[in-house]
Amino acid sequence: MWPADSTDLPPLDGIIPALESFEQIGDSAPLDVEITVSRFLGMLGAGSPEPLEDDEPDHEELINGLVEVCLHHLDRDPPRVVIDFLWVLDAFDLGAVQWPLHDRLEASKMPSAPAWAWAVGSAEIQSTHLVEHETGDGYDVVLVARHPGAEADHVVAVYVDRTLGGLARDLLVHADAADFLQRSADEPGMTLRDVDPATAAATIDEAVDAVYELGGAAPVAAEFAALFSLVEHYVAKMPPGGAPLPTPAPATPAEQIDVVERFVASPEGAAFADDRELLIAAVEFVVDELGGDPLRWTAVVTQIVLSGWVPLAGFDVATVARFPDLLRAFVPWAQREHGWEDRYATETLAVIDAVEADLGDAGPGQVEILEQAVAAGVDLDDPEALDAFLDSYLDD
Repeated sequence: MWPADSTDLPPLDGIIPALESFEQIGDSAPLDVEITVSRFLGMLGAGSPEPLEDDEPDHEELINGLVEVCLHHLDRDPPRVVIDFLWVLDAFDLGAVQWPLHDRLEASKMPSAPAWAWAVGSAEIQSTHLVEHETGDGYDVVLVARHPGAEADHVVAVYVDRTLGGLARDLLVHADAADFLQRSADEPGMTLRDVDPATAAATIDEAVDAVYELGGAAPVAAEFAALFSLVEHYVAKMPPGGAPLPTPAPATPAEQIDVVERFVASPEGAAFADDRELLIAAVEFVVDELGGDPLRWTAVVTQIVLSGWVPLAGFDVATVARFPDLLRAFVPWAQREHGWEDRYATETLAVIDAVEADLGDAGPGQVEILEQAVAAGVDLDDPEALDAFLDSYLDD
Protein backbone atom coordinates (compact mmCIF):
# COMPACT_ATOMS: atom_id res chain seq x y z
CA MET A 1 0.00 0.00 0.00
CA TRP A 2 1.12 3.54 -0.67
CA PRO A 3 1.32 6.11 2.11
CA ALA A 4 -1.42 8.71 1.93
CA ASP A 5 1.10 11.49 1.31
CA SER A 6 3.28 9.61 -1.14
CA THR A 7 4.44 11.50 -4.20
CA ASP A 8 5.29 8.28 -6.00
CA LEU A 9 1.73 7.31 -6.86
CA PRO A 10 0.57 4.49 -9.10
CA PRO A 11 -0.45 5.86 -12.51
CA LEU A 12 -4.08 6.41 -13.47
CA ASP A 13 -3.39 5.94 -17.19
CA GLY A 14 -4.47 2.31 -17.21
CA ILE A 15 -7.46 2.86 -14.93
CA ILE A 16 -9.22 5.78 -16.60
CA PRO A 17 -10.19 3.82 -19.75
CA ALA A 18 -11.67 1.13 -17.52
CA LEU A 19 -13.86 3.76 -15.83
CA GLU A 20 -15.25 5.08 -19.11
CA SER A 21 -18.83 4.05 -18.22
CA PHE A 22 -18.77 6.50 -15.28
CA GLU A 23 -17.91 9.59 -17.35
CA GLN A 24 -21.49 10.85 -17.78
CA ILE A 25 -22.86 9.31 -14.63
CA GLY A 26 -24.27 12.56 -13.28
CA ASP A 27 -26.73 12.74 -16.17
CA SER A 28 -28.24 9.32 -15.45
CA ALA A 29 -31.26 8.30 -13.39
CA PRO A 30 -30.41 6.53 -10.09
CA LEU A 31 -31.52 3.13 -11.42
CA ASP A 32 -29.32 3.55 -14.50
CA VAL A 33 -26.37 4.43 -12.25
CA GLU A 34 -26.95 1.26 -10.24
CA ILE A 35 -27.12 -0.81 -13.42
CA THR A 36 -23.87 0.79 -14.62
CA VAL A 37 -21.96 -0.04 -11.44
CA SER A 38 -23.38 -3.58 -11.37
CA ARG A 39 -22.26 -4.18 -14.96
CA PHE A 40 -18.85 -2.81 -14.07
CA LEU A 41 -18.59 -5.23 -11.16
CA GLY A 42 -19.75 -8.00 -13.49
CA MET A 43 -16.83 -7.17 -15.78
CA LEU A 44 -14.55 -7.73 -12.80
CA GLY A 45 -16.14 -11.13 -12.16
CA ALA A 46 -18.86 -10.38 -9.59
CA GLY A 47 -21.58 -12.98 -9.91
CA SER A 48 -19.72 -14.94 -12.54
CA PRO A 49 -20.67 -18.63 -12.49
CA GLU A 50 -17.29 -19.51 -13.96
CA PRO A 51 -14.82 -20.84 -11.40
CA LEU A 52 -11.75 -18.68 -10.82
CA GLU A 53 -8.24 -19.98 -11.35
CA ASP A 54 -6.27 -20.51 -8.14
CA ASP A 55 -4.01 -17.53 -8.81
CA GLU A 56 -6.69 -15.23 -10.24
CA PRO A 57 -7.87 -12.35 -8.01
CA ASP A 58 -11.59 -12.28 -7.32
CA HIS A 59 -13.77 -9.24 -7.97
CA GLU A 60 -13.46 -7.97 -4.40
CA GLU A 61 -9.67 -7.91 -4.64
CA LEU A 62 -9.88 -6.15 -7.99
CA ILE A 63 -12.33 -3.50 -6.82
CA ASN A 64 -10.25 -2.79 -3.71
CA GLY A 65 -7.16 -2.41 -5.85
CA LEU A 66 -8.94 0.12 -8.06
CA VAL A 67 -10.25 2.02 -5.04
CA GLU A 68 -6.77 2.08 -3.53
CA VAL A 69 -5.24 3.65 -6.63
CA CYS A 70 -8.06 6.18 -7.00
CA LEU A 71 -7.97 7.21 -3.34
CA HIS A 72 -4.26 7.99 -3.51
CA HIS A 73 -5.00 10.50 -6.27
CA LEU A 74 -8.00 12.00 -4.49
CA ASP A 75 -6.27 15.13 -3.23
CA ARG A 76 -4.21 15.68 -6.37
CA ASP A 77 -6.84 16.94 -8.80
CA PRO A 78 -7.83 13.58 -10.33
CA PRO A 79 -10.00 13.44 -13.47
CA ARG A 80 -13.73 13.84 -12.83
CA VAL A 81 -14.41 10.23 -13.80
CA VAL A 82 -12.25 9.03 -10.88
CA ILE A 83 -14.19 11.22 -8.44
CA ASP A 84 -17.55 10.07 -9.76
CA PHE A 85 -16.44 6.44 -9.66
CA LEU A 86 -15.61 6.73 -5.97
CA TRP A 87 -18.88 8.48 -5.13
CA VAL A 88 -20.85 5.81 -7.01
CA LEU A 89 -19.19 3.03 -5.05
CA ASP A 90 -19.85 4.89 -1.81
CA ALA A 91 -23.52 5.44 -2.71
CA PHE A 92 -24.05 1.86 -3.90
CA ASP A 93 -22.58 0.54 -0.62
CA LEU A 94 -20.97 -2.65 -1.84
CA GLY A 95 -19.94 -3.89 1.56
CA ALA A 96 -16.83 -5.38 -0.05
CA VAL A 97 -14.70 -2.22 -0.14
CA GLN A 98 -12.13 -2.49 2.63
CA TRP A 99 -11.13 1.15 2.55
CA PRO A 100 -12.94 3.79 4.66
CA LEU A 101 -14.23 5.16 1.40
CA HIS A 102 -16.91 7.51 2.70
CA ASP A 103 -14.64 9.03 5.33
CA ARG A 104 -11.87 9.61 2.80
CA LEU A 105 -14.29 11.26 0.39
CA GLU A 106 -15.71 13.52 3.07
CA ALA A 107 -12.25 14.49 4.31
CA SER A 108 -10.84 15.27 0.88
CA LYS A 109 -10.37 18.75 -0.57
CA MET A 110 -13.01 18.05 -3.20
CA PRO A 111 -16.50 19.51 -3.08
CA SER A 112 -19.04 17.54 -1.05
CA ALA A 113 -21.03 14.67 -2.55
CA PRO A 114 -22.52 15.48 -5.96
CA ALA A 115 -26.27 16.09 -6.00
CA TRP A 116 -26.99 12.95 -7.99
CA ALA A 117 -25.36 10.65 -5.41
CA TRP A 118 -27.96 11.09 -2.68
CA ALA A 119 -30.55 8.87 -4.39
CA VAL A 120 -28.23 6.15 -5.74
CA GLY A 121 -28.35 3.06 -3.56
CA SER A 122 -31.17 4.53 -1.45
CA ALA A 123 -34.21 2.91 -3.07
CA GLU A 124 -36.73 1.48 -0.62
CA ILE A 125 -38.73 -1.69 -1.31
CA GLN A 126 -42.42 -0.83 -1.67
CA SER A 127 -43.90 -4.26 -2.34
CA THR A 128 -43.02 -7.78 -3.51
CA HIS A 129 -44.97 -9.98 -5.90
CA LEU A 130 -45.01 -13.26 -7.77
CA VAL A 131 -45.79 -13.31 -11.50
CA GLU A 132 -46.37 -16.75 -12.99
CA HIS A 133 -47.80 -18.17 -16.19
CA GLU A 134 -50.34 -20.94 -15.88
CA THR A 135 -48.00 -23.41 -17.58
CA GLY A 136 -45.76 -23.21 -14.52
CA ASP A 137 -42.34 -23.54 -16.18
CA GLY A 138 -41.09 -20.76 -13.93
CA TYR A 139 -42.01 -17.50 -12.25
CA ASP A 140 -40.76 -13.96 -11.65
CA VAL A 141 -40.07 -12.75 -8.12
CA VAL A 142 -40.83 -9.04 -8.47
CA LEU A 143 -39.39 -6.34 -6.23
CA VAL A 144 -41.07 -2.94 -6.53
CA ALA A 145 -38.87 -0.13 -5.24
CA ARG A 146 -38.61 3.68 -5.33
CA HIS A 147 -35.65 6.03 -5.16
CA PRO A 148 -35.94 9.17 -3.03
CA GLY A 149 -37.47 11.95 -5.08
CA ALA A 150 -38.51 9.63 -7.92
CA GLU A 151 -41.87 10.13 -9.61
CA ALA A 152 -42.51 6.40 -10.06
CA ASP A 153 -41.63 3.01 -8.62
CA HIS A 154 -39.34 0.72 -10.58
CA VAL A 155 -39.03 -3.07 -10.80
CA VAL A 156 -36.21 -5.55 -10.31
CA ALA A 157 -37.52 -9.04 -11.12
CA VAL A 158 -35.69 -12.39 -11.03
CA TYR A 159 -36.94 -15.28 -13.18
CA VAL A 160 -36.75 -18.68 -11.45
CA ASP A 161 -36.85 -21.73 -13.73
CA ARG A 162 -38.88 -24.49 -12.09
CA THR A 163 -38.01 -27.14 -14.70
CA LEU A 164 -34.30 -26.74 -13.94
CA GLY A 165 -34.60 -27.14 -10.20
CA GLY A 166 -35.37 -23.55 -9.19
CA LEU A 167 -32.42 -21.97 -10.96
CA ALA A 168 -32.28 -18.17 -11.35
CA ARG A 169 -32.17 -17.79 -15.12
CA ASP A 170 -32.85 -14.17 -15.99
CA LEU A 171 -33.33 -10.64 -14.67
CA LEU A 172 -35.75 -7.93 -15.71
CA VAL A 173 -35.40 -4.26 -14.76
CA HIS A 174 -38.30 -1.93 -15.57
CA ALA A 175 -38.38 1.79 -14.88
CA ASP A 176 -42.18 1.93 -14.46
CA ALA A 177 -43.53 -0.59 -11.95
CA ALA A 178 -47.19 0.31 -12.53
CA ASP A 179 -46.84 -0.41 -16.24
CA PHE A 180 -45.04 -3.70 -15.59
CA LEU A 181 -47.60 -4.93 -13.07
CA GLN A 182 -50.53 -3.93 -15.29
CA ARG A 183 -49.05 -5.71 -18.30
CA SER A 184 -48.43 -8.81 -16.19
CA ALA A 185 -52.00 -8.81 -14.88
CA ASP A 186 -53.43 -8.36 -18.39
CA GLU A 187 -51.33 -11.06 -20.07
CA PRO A 188 -53.46 -14.15 -20.88
CA GLY A 189 -52.64 -17.07 -18.61
CA MET A 190 -50.61 -14.90 -16.23
CA THR A 191 -51.28 -14.49 -12.52
CA LEU A 192 -50.02 -11.74 -10.24
CA ARG A 193 -50.10 -12.06 -6.48
CA ASP A 194 -48.44 -10.49 -3.47
CA VAL A 195 -45.72 -12.39 -1.64
CA ASP A 196 -44.11 -11.70 1.73
CA PRO A 197 -40.87 -9.68 1.35
CA ALA A 198 -38.85 -12.10 3.50
CA THR A 199 -40.14 -14.99 1.39
CA ALA A 200 -39.25 -13.14 -1.82
CA ALA A 201 -35.73 -12.46 -0.54
CA ALA A 202 -35.17 -16.08 0.53
CA THR A 203 -36.50 -17.39 -2.79
CA ILE A 204 -34.14 -15.19 -4.79
CA ASP A 205 -31.21 -16.11 -2.54
CA GLU A 206 -31.90 -19.82 -3.02
CA ALA A 207 -32.22 -19.45 -6.80
CA VAL A 208 -28.99 -17.45 -7.08
CA ASP A 209 -27.16 -19.94 -4.85
CA ALA A 210 -28.23 -22.66 -7.29
CA VAL A 211 -26.47 -20.74 -10.08
CA TYR A 212 -23.25 -20.48 -8.07
CA GLU A 213 -23.37 -24.19 -7.25
CA LEU A 214 -23.65 -25.13 -10.92
CA GLY A 215 -20.70 -22.94 -11.89
CA GLY A 216 -20.07 -22.70 -15.63
CA ALA A 217 -22.92 -25.10 -16.48
CA ALA A 218 -25.56 -22.64 -15.23
CA PRO A 219 -27.51 -21.43 -18.30
CA VAL A 220 -28.16 -17.88 -17.12
CA ALA A 221 -28.96 -15.01 -19.46
CA ALA A 222 -25.91 -12.94 -20.37
CA GLU A 223 -27.40 -9.77 -18.89
CA PHE A 224 -28.23 -11.52 -15.62
CA ALA A 225 -24.65 -12.69 -15.19
CA ALA A 226 -23.55 -9.04 -15.34
CA LEU A 227 -26.18 -7.83 -12.87
CA PHE A 228 -25.86 -10.19 -9.93
CA SER A 229 -24.55 -7.29 -7.83
CA LEU A 230 -27.75 -5.35 -8.51
CA VAL A 231 -29.84 -8.31 -7.37
CA GLU A 232 -27.78 -8.76 -4.21
CA HIS A 233 -28.03 -5.03 -3.50
CA TYR A 234 -31.84 -5.07 -3.61
CA VAL A 235 -32.24 -8.34 -1.74
CA ALA A 236 -30.07 -6.90 1.06
CA LYS A 237 -32.77 -4.24 1.59
CA MET A 238 -35.37 -6.87 2.45
CA PRO A 239 -36.14 -8.64 5.75
CA PRO A 240 -33.90 -11.65 6.46
CA GLY A 241 -34.94 -14.98 7.90
CA GLY A 242 -37.70 -15.88 5.47
CA ALA A 243 -38.35 -19.32 3.99
CA PRO A 244 -38.22 -19.78 0.19
CA LEU A 245 -41.43 -20.48 -1.70
CA PRO A 246 -42.22 -24.18 -1.26
CA THR A 247 -42.02 -26.48 -4.24
CA PRO A 248 -45.33 -28.13 -5.24
CA ALA A 249 -45.98 -31.49 -3.63
CA PRO A 250 -45.27 -34.25 -6.17
CA ALA A 251 -47.99 -36.62 -7.30
CA THR A 252 -47.96 -40.01 -5.63
CA PRO A 253 -47.18 -43.17 -7.64
CA ALA A 254 -50.88 -44.07 -7.49
CA GLU A 255 -51.83 -40.67 -8.89
CA GLN A 256 -49.27 -41.06 -11.68
CA ILE A 257 -50.66 -44.45 -12.67
CA ASP A 258 -54.19 -43.06 -12.55
CA VAL A 259 -53.23 -40.41 -15.14
CA VAL A 260 -51.90 -43.07 -17.49
CA GLU A 261 -54.92 -45.34 -17.01
CA ARG A 262 -57.32 -42.49 -17.74
CA PHE A 263 -55.39 -41.67 -20.88
CA VAL A 264 -55.38 -45.20 -22.31
CA ALA A 265 -59.10 -45.44 -21.50
CA SER A 266 -59.77 -42.30 -23.54
CA PRO A 267 -60.44 -42.20 -27.29
CA GLU A 268 -57.06 -40.49 -27.80
CA GLY A 269 -55.13 -43.09 -25.84
CA ALA A 270 -56.86 -46.35 -26.73
CA ALA A 271 -54.33 -47.16 -29.46
CA PHE A 272 -51.46 -46.87 -26.93
CA ALA A 273 -52.69 -49.31 -24.29
CA ASP A 274 -49.62 -51.49 -24.83
CA ASP A 275 -47.37 -48.55 -23.94
CA ARG A 276 -48.64 -48.17 -20.38
CA GLU A 277 -45.29 -48.95 -18.76
CA LEU A 278 -43.43 -46.66 -21.12
CA LEU A 279 -45.77 -43.77 -20.37
CA ILE A 280 -45.71 -44.46 -16.64
CA ALA A 281 -41.90 -44.20 -16.74
CA ALA A 282 -42.10 -40.87 -18.61
CA VAL A 283 -44.70 -39.48 -16.21
CA GLU A 284 -42.59 -40.58 -13.26
CA PHE A 285 -39.60 -38.66 -14.67
CA VAL A 286 -41.72 -35.51 -15.08
CA VAL A 287 -42.97 -35.82 -11.51
CA ASP A 288 -39.59 -36.56 -9.96
CA GLU A 289 -37.43 -34.13 -11.94
CA LEU A 290 -39.57 -31.44 -13.53
CA GLY A 291 -41.93 -30.11 -10.91
CA GLY A 292 -44.11 -32.87 -9.50
CA ASP A 293 -47.20 -32.49 -11.72
CA PRO A 294 -47.93 -35.49 -14.01
CA LEU A 295 -50.17 -33.37 -16.26
CA ARG A 296 -47.79 -30.42 -16.72
CA TRP A 297 -46.54 -31.26 -20.19
CA THR A 298 -45.53 -27.87 -21.58
CA ALA A 299 -43.36 -27.38 -24.67
CA VAL A 300 -40.31 -27.12 -22.40
CA VAL A 301 -41.15 -30.25 -20.40
CA THR A 302 -41.91 -32.20 -23.57
CA GLN A 303 -38.58 -31.25 -25.12
CA ILE A 304 -36.64 -32.29 -22.02
CA VAL A 305 -38.41 -35.65 -21.98
CA LEU A 306 -38.06 -36.34 -25.69
CA SER A 307 -34.56 -35.00 -26.37
CA GLY A 308 -33.02 -35.57 -22.95
CA TRP A 309 -34.64 -38.42 -21.07
CA VAL A 310 -35.62 -40.79 -23.89
CA PRO A 311 -32.11 -41.17 -25.39
CA LEU A 312 -30.66 -41.87 -21.93
CA ALA A 313 -33.38 -44.19 -20.62
CA GLY A 314 -32.07 -47.35 -22.31
CA PHE A 315 -35.08 -48.04 -24.54
CA ASP A 316 -34.74 -50.19 -27.62
CA VAL A 317 -34.81 -48.61 -31.07
CA ALA A 318 -38.44 -49.55 -31.76
CA THR A 319 -39.63 -47.98 -28.50
CA VAL A 320 -37.74 -44.75 -29.16
CA ALA A 321 -39.14 -44.62 -32.70
CA ARG A 322 -42.77 -44.78 -31.58
CA PHE A 323 -42.38 -42.45 -28.61
CA PRO A 324 -43.09 -39.23 -30.59
CA ASP A 325 -46.46 -40.58 -31.75
CA LEU A 326 -47.31 -41.53 -28.20
CA LEU A 327 -46.56 -37.98 -27.06
CA ARG A 328 -48.55 -36.46 -29.95
CA ALA A 329 -51.59 -38.17 -28.49
CA PHE A 330 -50.81 -37.88 -24.79
CA VAL A 331 -49.54 -34.29 -24.49
CA PRO A 332 -52.64 -32.50 -25.88
CA TRP A 333 -54.81 -34.80 -23.74
CA ALA A 334 -52.75 -33.97 -20.62
CA GLN A 335 -52.93 -30.24 -21.35
CA ARG A 336 -56.72 -30.41 -21.66
CA GLU A 337 -56.90 -32.40 -18.41
CA HIS A 338 -54.84 -29.66 -16.81
CA GLY A 339 -57.47 -27.13 -17.88
CA TRP A 340 -55.45 -25.42 -20.61
CA GLU A 341 -57.74 -26.62 -23.42
CA ASP A 342 -55.70 -26.45 -26.65
CA ARG A 343 -53.99 -23.11 -25.98
CA TYR A 344 -50.48 -24.58 -26.01
CA ALA A 345 -50.96 -27.69 -28.13
CA THR A 346 -49.61 -26.20 -31.36
CA GLU A 347 -46.29 -25.06 -29.91
CA THR A 348 -45.82 -28.33 -28.02
CA LEU A 349 -46.54 -30.48 -31.07
CA ALA A 350 -44.05 -28.34 -33.01
CA VAL A 351 -41.40 -29.26 -30.44
CA ILE A 352 -42.13 -32.95 -30.94
CA ASP A 353 -41.83 -32.55 -34.72
CA ALA A 354 -38.56 -30.64 -34.42
CA VAL A 355 -36.94 -33.16 -32.07
CA GLU A 356 -38.10 -36.11 -34.16
CA ALA A 357 -36.75 -34.56 -37.32
CA ASP A 358 -33.41 -34.01 -35.58
CA LEU A 359 -32.86 -30.84 -37.58
CA GLY A 360 -29.55 -29.02 -37.39
CA ASP A 361 -26.08 -30.32 -36.75
CA ALA A 362 -25.08 -27.82 -34.09
CA GLY A 363 -24.14 -29.23 -30.71
CA PRO A 364 -26.37 -28.55 -27.72
CA GLY A 365 -25.93 -25.38 -25.70
CA GLN A 366 -25.78 -24.96 -21.94
CA VAL A 367 -29.52 -25.33 -21.43
CA GLU A 368 -29.71 -28.54 -23.46
CA ILE A 369 -26.69 -30.03 -21.68
CA LEU A 370 -28.22 -29.24 -18.31
CA GLU A 371 -31.51 -30.76 -19.42
CA GLN A 372 -29.63 -33.93 -20.34
CA ALA A 373 -28.04 -33.94 -16.89
CA VAL A 374 -31.49 -33.69 -15.31
CA ALA A 375 -32.72 -36.46 -17.58
CA ALA A 376 -29.80 -38.64 -16.51
CA GLY A 377 -30.80 -38.21 -12.87
CA VAL A 378 -27.80 -36.07 -11.92
CA ASP A 379 -28.28 -34.17 -8.67
CA LEU A 380 -27.76 -30.53 -9.69
CA ASP A 381 -26.87 -29.67 -6.09
CA ASP A 382 -23.89 -32.05 -6.22
CA PRO A 383 -20.98 -30.28 -8.01
CA GLU A 384 -18.89 -33.46 -8.18
CA ALA A 385 -21.73 -35.45 -9.79
CA LEU A 386 -22.36 -32.65 -12.27
CA ASP A 387 -18.67 -32.36 -13.15
CA ALA A 388 -18.49 -36.12 -13.72
CA PHE A 389 -21.52 -35.95 -16.01
CA LEU A 390 -20.04 -33.05 -17.99
CA ASP A 391 -16.70 -34.86 -18.38
CA SER A 392 -18.49 -37.96 -19.67
CA TYR A 393 -20.77 -35.90 -21.92
CA LEU A 394 -17.87 -34.01 -23.50
CA ASP A 395 -15.85 -37.22 -23.96
CA ASP A 396 -18.78 -38.74 -25.86
